[in-house]
Amino acid sequence: MKTAVQAGLLALATLAAGATVAATPAQAAVTIQRTASCHEGEFSGTLTLRYETVGGYHRILGGYTTSGPYIGDVAGKVVLRISYRSGTASHTVYSQSSSTTGSTTFTTPTGTDVPATSGGTASAKFDNGTASCTATVPIS
Repeated sequence: MKTAVQAGLLALATLAAGATVAATPAQAAVTIQRTASCHEGEFSGTLTLRYETVGGYHRILGGYTTSGPYIGDVAGKVVLRISYRSGTASHTVYSQSSSTTGSTTFTTPTGTDVPATSGGTASAKFDNGTASCTATVPIS
């Protein structure tokens, strides 16, 4: 009888151990970085966007822009827009307009997400007062 009880306890311990095996940690999201450039004569702009895909969404992390040339202290302007299409409708999830002297870093608020099933884009329109161009990065 004692052996049967010990065998039963061993079976329960084995079952419990098998039932509580720790799951492997979730695979960390991979950060994707994409870059696009534009040109208008001597003037050019570059947009670099960083995002990760998690839970069916592309989570926008931020990025940076570079543009130029600028003459002296003349500052240019960069207008950033992140959007996606759903059917025939376009949805803007983030936009920002700022002055720049050639380099601008941006971060987006939490919740700046693009559905992974929709075609998303990030565009930066650069303007130095005499020339302008738009760089567009696909989000997919």
